Amino acid sequence: MEIAKTKVHIAPLQVLSHIRKNHALEHATIHILTKSMPNVSFAGYSFIKGYWIYGNAELQEIQKAVEIAHARLKNGEASLAVHPNCGTNIAITALCTASASMLTNLMESEDDSKLTRFSGLLTGGMIGALAARPLGPKVQQHITTDANVKDISIVSISCSSVRGTPVFFVKTEME
Repeated sequence: MEIAKTKVHIAPLQVLSHIRKNHALEHATIHILTKSMPNVSFAGYSFIKGYWIYGNAELQEIQKAVEIAHARLKNGEASLAVHPNCGTNIAITALCTASASMLTNLMESEDDSKLTRFSGLLTGGMIGALAARPLGPKVQQHITTDANVKDISIVSISCSSVRGTPVFFVKTEME
């Protein structure tokens, strides 16, 4: 007996495009929320079906922020897609500091004192961290987000709770 094999065609570039657009919408939503609610901390997480917003807010506030964020991105405010607290910045900083420290370590000799090695690693790490400051936002702008959200629609927004903190899921769809 032969089992029929079904091929599932997934367009990886379309999947990545949708995630990048959701990531941009997530950042824009958090920008809008923090402007209207400066004393509340927000976090987010994006994937293909939409994005999560974590923070102490009401569903109506989230809905309004999502609508404003979507409209402003559609109108060309691409800067809203980049956020200073994005995990991309943290990852780029880690990569740059580790790389610069490793390079510094390779340049040290075994005859150098521990203090000399430590100061070299510290200096390398600082140089890496400084290099990461402009690099992280550029990586967001060109790789991890896509501010062109004209082909994304907001399907629904739902609310749940994790350990007493409201969690909102913004479901999106490619048009």
